[in-house]
Amino acid sequence: MKSVLVIDDNAVILKQTKIQLSNYYEVLLANSGRMALQILQIRRPDLILLDVEMPGMNGFELFDKLKELPGLCGVPIIFHSSLTDFKTQLRCFKLGARDYIVKPTFRDVLLYRISLHLQLSEYLAKMEDTVAALSGIMTESFAELINYRYKMSGHSERVPKICSLLGREIVNKNIFLHGFNSDDLTLIIQASPLHDIGNITIPDSILLKPGPLTDDERDIMKNHSAQGAAILNQFSIRIPTQKFYHYARLISLTHHEAWDGSGYPAGLKENDIPLCGRLVAIADVYDDLTSDRVYRSKLNHSEACKTIIEEKSRRFDPKIVEVFETLQDQIEAICA
Repeated sequence: MKSVLVIDDNAVILKQTKIQLSNYYEVLLANSGRMALQILQIRRPDLILLDVEMPGMNGFELFDKLKELPGLCGVPIIFHSSLTDFKTQLRCFKLGARDYIVKPTFRDVLLYRISLHLQLSEYLAKMEDTVAALSGIMTESFAELINYRYKMSGHSERVPKICSLLGREIVNKNIFLHGFNSDDLTLIIQASPLHDIGNITIPDSILLKPGPLTDDERDIMKNHSAQGAAILNQFSIRIPTQKFYHYARLISLTHHEAWDGSGYPAGLKENDIPLCGRLVAIADVYDDLTSDRVYRSKLNHSEACKTIIEEKSRRFDPKIVEVFETLQDQIEAICA
């Protein structure tokens, strides 16, 4: 049974609304904004009915707080008020309310409006899942196509695996106290295959050159980070519900930055480099070193690990390198 949270300071309205809805929904009652927030710490309702005029914290103020709760993403919030003026209703819609219902409300009208918005939410959730699945397939396919074209077969599959292994250890041990959790890691793993999408802007004569690059060619090559970020920014704008494109843009832009500030394109240093870029940097370099390239032969696992460990606190985040050191055997196994 779906649940509806009714927030109203009027005890009569709370009782009446519960009677109207209880045969069809689980009804949760809150007589203040504070009580509503306490309920929301332990329950996620399927829909919220919110009064406007309440003492202490009015409906507008509570709505702003509700928008900040990540667990309520997708939950329709309907204002349920006795105020009939146009300005109040317009303000509610501008805040992001799904609907505005004037009290008192006939039971059948209230039930219809609630049912309509619950159906719409289910439809939107299914559409978002479909878009996410299609975006994931497109991301993997596009990354594989790029890697195949530039003779980097399997790179887009191995980098996410390494990121996942390192990232889960970081999350489990709470190595970074702020700004990194399982949800962040999931998005980073989804985004990581696109870290080198900017390579499509680099001429084949440079990208596939068997010998060393000239200084001018190297400058052109370095531009792939910013070019990739610009491409992915357009993806993020056009499909804003797919948050992993935001991470993909950051990763593309920063995975060649260095811990000591010697990287590119911006010369960022230490924690100014987004964590997603620091994580993908190690996964990318390990797989690159252990793969054949047109300009050199691959290194073995031990040689690649030695190279990365030697770059601790210079090119790479020392904390992530320490995690990498403890997981060397597992990394070799998943990349075999």
